[in-house]
Amino acid sequence: MSESNFIVSKCTLIPNGASLEEEYEISAGYQHLNYFESIESPSISMTLTFHDIDQVIGRKGITGGELIEVTVRDGTEGDQLKITKEHRMILNAVVNMNTTSQVQEATLHFVSEETFINETARLNKKFSGNVSQTVEDILTNDEKGIKTQKEVFGTEDNETRAVNSYSFIGNLKRPFDTIQWLCPKAQSANDDFGFLFFENLDGYHFKSIKTLLNQEPIKYTFADRPLEQPTILQNKLEQSNDVGMNLRMGMYANKTIYVDIENQEAEVIDFDANKDLNLKKKAKLNKLEEKPTRLMYRINDSGVSQKGSERDKKDPKTSLAVYQNKSYIRNNLLFSQAMAISIPLNVLLRAGDVIDIELPLKKGDGDKPVDSTGNDKTNDPSGKYLICELRHLIGGGKGETQLKLIRDVFTA
Repeated sequence: MSESNFIVSKCTLIPNGASLEEEYEISAGYQHLNYFESIESPSISMTLTFHDIDQVIGRKGITGGELIEVTVRDGTEGDQLKITKEHRMILNAVVNMNTTSQVQEATLHFVSEETFINETARLNKKFSGNVSQTVEDILTNDEKGIKTQKEVFGTEDNETRAVNSYSFIGNLKRPFDTIQWLCPKAQSANDDFGFLFFENLDGYHFKSIKTLLNQEPIKYTFADRPLEQPTILQNKLEQSNDVGMNLRMGMYANKTIYVDIENQEAEVIDFDANKDLNLKKKAKLNKLEEKPTRLMYRINDSGVSQKGSERDKKDPKTSLAVYQNKSYIRNNLLFSQAMAISIPLNVLLRAGDVIDIELPLKKGDGDKPVDSTGNDKTNDPSGKYLICELRHLIGGGKGETQLKLIRDVFTA
């Protein structure tokens, strides 16, 4: 993608049952936009800084709850970023106001409307059936749920969705909290553990880590300046497989005791990552990886389940406690290596996409492993990563996308 001059052609505040009585265009005072999404968040968010030339905040009575529509245009490629009424981004707060003798500058913070709904909704009925269907019901169908009109991904494919049944009572929990609570309890037909729930610009996603990692990657190459091909402007390796921390967290081997308060029973789960997970590269630490390095206690929440369902499974291979334990470790392993990169603005990328990056390497020496051109491959940070966080920064006619990338060094 070439260097471009980005222009905000539309930036409209829209009444949504809030104090604002009519639509108001604020693009004339636009200064800066910061759009954010993450696989660790059930809501997208955005901050917008503008010069309040017409004193919209004071005179028009902006108090929160207003919708926003934004269109960012590139003079050579047309529309680049479009946030419409269908995305339901709502003004959450005026987070900063600076007044000079000439102009008042304000920063507005927007979040998905479903974030507000989640704070007021409470689930109070019994749910049954497979986990993916329950998630879809909570998001779209249940009268006490979110009732979103956005698309829900990951609940339709029989091969990759969570197919295991789990019956429970809502217990007046918030919808998003309930879905996050279901993530470690989910299991696909392919025996995938470790599900994630998040929102990006396309909609909501409830998918296994394996499903996300199996996507076709988008290729990016490091360059000193933007070229016509996708390029990386800056990169920084933030974390790379902290062995000491992994041992402390019990990521290689641990022992977990699940306490069932209702039945006054305890179930002990011994976990060995090399044996219990399908790792392409085994952990080898002079046999330290074989010894449990963490003892954990968890409450078995079977009390909210229906008798005769998952709560009564005692099979050591299929019990709820076993695949919950696998899910926790699978999730932790995903974050074993992290990298931050900056690229020219690319609004087609999403949190949850896979990206394949190629970074410059120094020449190898001695018996170090090298590629076909002689570059050192000993600790090559290049390769496939999952986009954990995505941030679009647009202002002053320029645009940039910042990414936090993560990967599991044992299954990469």
